[in-house]
Amino acid sequence: MIPGMTGVQLGIFASVFGVGLGVAILLGYIRWRHWNQQLQTWEGFAKSRGWSFMARSGFMYSAGTMEMKGRHAGRSITVETEHRGHGKHFNIFTIVRHGLGNGFPREVTIRPETLGDTVLRLFGNKDEDVGDASLDNALDLRNVTPKARAFLLRAELRQPLLNLARAFEHFAIQDGVLTVEVVAVPRTTVELYELLKPVRELSDAVRDTTGATAFPSGP
Repeated sequence: MIPGMTGVQLGIFASVFGVGLGVAILLGYIRWRHWNQQLQTWEGFAKSRGWSFMARSGFMYSAGTMEMKGRHAGRSITVETEHRGHGKHFNIFTIVRHGLGNGFPREVTIRPETLGDTVLRLFGNKDEDVGDASLDNALDLRNVTPKARAFLLRAELRQPLLNLARAFEHFAIQDGVLTVEVVAVPRTTVELYELLKPVRELSDAVRDTTGATAFPSGP
């Protein structure tokens, strides 16, 4: 018996401890199931495309990370998860990095237009434009040289760029590399395909304009 505790108090303590332990075991099992589902999905997705796959387990399988690496349209692509924050205040991000090839103008930087950017426009602090109202309103554009403007105004690129801005709050094209970040981890093949769909559409459009090798579509 714990010193200072009566039999009744000890019984209550044991009951509470037992319930807490049961809840912890149940949560651990749920996390383990989710982790295994993600592992199987990501590994199968990578294998079907000839990509490499690596995973690192975390505490009780709830905080592991995963990484796929391969090539799309003859260009490198990486899909990985990353933890940001500490303790209970952390998020798991899925990050996609895809090279767009030498044909994409490396000098231009593209990000989604934010509410803050829209407010700054009202005070005369604005980004650069390409001359297409939809693209200029959806994208924050920097270092738009004449070469970059001509490339971005190609008909094949307009809709994929707009779709990218609609799909993701956080993305950037810099030095010819597209980087996308989402606060979520796909658990099914369909979710992985939907995550990569806007990336694939833009890569297809760049391929069509530069003559790069195609890559397979579909989930």
